[in-house]
Amino acid sequence: MNVHYFSPGPARLPDEVRNQIKEELLDTFGIGVSIMEISHRSKQYEQLSQETLALARKTFQVPDTHSLLFSVCGAQQHFSLLTQHLSAPEDEIAYTNTGVWSHLACEEAYASGRKVHLVYDGRPNYSTLGNPKDWKIPKKAKYVHITVNNTVYGTEYKEIPTFGDIPVVLDMTSSLGARTDIPWESTALVYASAQKNFGIAGASVIIIRNDLLEKSRELTKFDKVGKALTYHAVFDAKSALNTPPVFPIFAMNKMLHWIASCGGISTMEKWANEKAKMVYSEIDAGFYLFNVDKNYRSRHNFVFKLPSAKQDEHFIQEAQKNGILEIKGYKSLGGIRASMYNGVSLESASIFAEFMREYRKNFG
Repeated sequence: MNVHYFSPGPARLPDEVRNQIKEELLDTFGIGVSIMEISHRSKQYEQLSQETLALARKTFQVPDTHSLLFSVCGAQQHFSLLTQHLSAPEDEIAYTNTGVWSHLACEEAYASGRKVHLVYDGRPNYSTLGNPKDWKIPKKAKYVHITVNNTVYGTEYKEIPTFGDIPVVLDMTSSLGARTDIPWESTALVYASAQKNFGIAGASVIIIRNDLLEKSRELTKFDKVGKALTYHAVFDAKSALNTPPVFPIFAMNKMLHWIASCGGISTMEKWANEKAKMVYSEIDAGFYLFNVDKNYRSRHNFVFKLPSAKQDEHFIQEAQKNGILEIKGYKSLGGIRASMYNGVSLESASIFAEFMREYRKNFG
């Protein structure tokens, strides 16, 4: 039986990428040494790392105005670090609360001692993202933090908002590598863990405006941020300040090559929209309960419920019989969540949508 895997992260890898990793795993560089054991100071790894940095810049369409680096930290660590890199303790910063992860980002911002302005609060239901035109952004704010796609509740900005001279900071963990519309001229910093759209768990990408990277050399002194945690030190060391996550970066390399071979992120974006259309057409047909404002539907995370918790469980069990795995909703919400990032094929999306259709006919 073919498996159709819809994990919210770590996410499905394309078969081509999995097979290539398998083929190269034990003798990655043709010298009888695996990527799992190669020295990060070897010429082989240095070449791989520099190639992957260049691939990431090209794939994500990063302009020369911004610097790119790899980090061992996950998004939750960046919640704290980005504040210390982009502002001083007495500065004002603006945040939106649109779901589980943005809420945690807000908590880290409050803990930093800065003056935090919550310009939009989507609680308690997180079913919409509000209207950015109505937000009151303080003129002195150093940035506005936005979580572009909210994986738990299934919401996403169709257009990334901008606010004139006040730059945005974008959590794009579940959308980097699948959107072509990043407003770079208005963007201070982008951060994203790799395990959704362009790799496996263990590495993340930081993209920061060049002038702000330079300013961070002084700003991080206010909070006494250790050198190894500063973006500028990692950047100066070409993302190898200490032993980097060599295997996740190797996997990222293969995934970025695969994205390029498919036509780049414009193709990923197109496929994401096609997959979303398949699933939402079934949701809109009735029976499935959906709480998200249609204007803010995620193209990656499809969150819904059935008429009862008992039927949710039955839906999951029937799906497993058909090779459909990892669709249980987030622990605090229940229900169903199917996540479809770059590695999930159009075929798998079609099979899931067909399963929804047949389930509705048989049990609705």
